[in-house]
Order: sequence, then C-alpha cells, then structure tokens
Amino acid sequence: MEKEAFIDLYDKDSNKTGKITDMELSHVAEYAELFVSVFNAEPWNDSWTIETAQIRIENMMRTPTFIGKALYVDNALIGIIWGQKEQYYNGIHIHLQEFCVKTSEQNKGFGSALLKALEKALSETEVADIYLITSKGTKTEGYYSKRGFVSSDSMVLMTNHSFCKRTEK
Repeated sequence: MEKEAFIDLYDKDSNKTGKITDMELSHVAEYAELFVSVFNAEPWNDSWTIETAQIRIENMMRTPTFIGKALYVDNALIGIIWGQKEQYYNGIHIHLQEFCVKTSEQNKGFGSALLKALEKALSETEVADIYLITSKGTKTEGYYSKRGFVSSDSMVLMTNHSFCKRTEK
C-alpha cells in the first residue's frame, strides 16, 4: 500500500485538512453511501441502492488489477476514483470505471486532486492509455475534456438493450 498523500485544498483560514488514501475494503459501506448520493442525482439520475452499490464496489475492489483512491477532508469522505489495469498489445491501459465527488463539494478542486493522485500512482507503471465511459454533457464530458481526455475517433460504445428483454421471457 502507498502512504497517504496529504493535500491542502482549502484556504489556510479554513483549518480543514485533507488526505488522499488508497481505497480499502473495510470502507465499502462508506463508499457506497457517497456513490449512491452522487449518481442518483443530476446529471446521471441513476437508481442505485446502497446494496447494489456495495456489491459493485466490492466486486471491483477484489480484482487483482484494481486501483482506487479516496479523498477525505476533516475525516469525512469527499470523493472516490477507481479503475482497472488492463493488458493490451501496446502496454497497460487503465479503464477509469468510477469517479465521484460529494455534490456539495464539487467545483472546489477535489476531483482534480483525486485524478492527479491516481495519475501519480500510475506513473510508476508503463501506462499506454487511460480511458473511460461517461454521460454526454458539459458536466461530464466537459469535465474530462478540460483535463486532456478526448472522444475517440476509432472506438464507439454500443449496448444491446434488446438482450435484456429477451432474457426476461
């Protein structure tokens, strides 16, 4: 495990201290609460429950290629980011799977700090690419565009919703 990286994202007068740590299985319930509160709100409007979020997070954390960071301010969870390392022909690709910051704490630099912490942790690995899937829109696509991500000209995301209807019969 890496040592905790302490960050200072507030004004000096606020007396608040922050730290970014590796995500730990013992905190899955806490991560799930944040996950549900963020992704069930705008712009995603998902329908996560604490139980389904815990299952998703724990399943991903138990994979050997998992990498994740959590950001705390004054010992309160503010944000999480995680992904998987995937071997490709040209090196390791990182699939950034989930990334969220408490809604009331967005636009304060916490997301950028989390992304930078993850990138720093990955700097010791020969990463060929970082990719993600996100919703369309300025709050989502726009956020990543400002941080150097671009839409792929060679790849497309496809889904098969009719498969779900076929299996329900």
